[in-house]
Amino acid sequence: MKTKRLFFQTITPSQEKVLIALAKFKFLTTPQLLNLGIMANSDNLNKQISELRFWRNPLVASVKF
Repeated sequence: MKTKRLFFQTITPSQEKVLIALAKFKFLTTPQLLNLGIMANSDNLNKQISELRFWRNPLVASVKF
């Protein structure tokens, strides 16, 4: 019998804040997230968002136009 290995990914407190803000507002840019006080530095915020975007089943998507 083959068993599946489960690998859990955890989210950081700042990633949790990003997800809560997106649940409330649906679409937000990085400057808008900074204005909400999620994080103080845009480089760190972009790193947290990109980690959420590149999971096996991404929690956050992006739109380029």
